[in-house]
Amino acid sequence: MGTLAFTLFWVALGLLILFMAMRVGRRHRATTKASKRLPVVYILGFAAATLLTVAVSAYATLALHDDGGIPSANVENLTAEEQHGQSLFGQRCRNCHTLAAANASAKVGPNLDQLRPPKALVLDAIEKGRSRGNGQMAADLVQGEDAEAVAAFVAKATGAKEPE
Repeated sequence: MGTLAFTLFWVALGLLILFMAMRVGRRHRATTKASKRLPVVYILGFAAATLLTVAVSAYATLALHDDGGIPSANVENLTAEEQHGQSLFGQRCRNCHTLAAANASAKVGPNLDQLRPPKALVLDAIEKGRSRGNGQMAADLVQGEDAEAVAAFVAKATGAKEPE
C-alpha cells in the first residue's frame, strides 16, 4: 500500500508540473504572440518528472521486495523451504495452533510461540499426532519434504533452540 501511495504522489506531482506548464505556456503565447506550442523546457520538465516517477517507483518496489521475512514476528530471511512450510502451516495448522509468524491465533492446540518446539519435536508431532484432552492432532497431516518444511518454519518462527 505504501508503494502505491508513493507512486501516486509522484504521478500527481508530474501532472501538477504539466498543468503549470500549460498555464505558463498560455500566458507566454498571449504576451509574445509566439507559436502555439508549449516551450520545450516545459515538455522536458514533464518528461523528467515522469521518468523520475517511474524510476523511483521501480526502485521502491525492488527495495521493498519480500526477503522472506516476517517483521511483525521478528522472523527474517526465510529460506525457500521455510516459506513453503509457512504456506503449508497456513493451510493445515493455523486452525488449531497459535503462531504469530503465521498470523494464527487458534486455541485448540498448543501455542507454538510459548512452546517454542525444536524442529525434531515438530516432526515427531506431525508424524505421530498428538492428543492432550482438548482435541486430537491427526498423524501425517503433512508428509515427507512438506513435513520437513513445516517443522523448519515453526522452529525458525519460534526461535527454537535445537537440543545439543
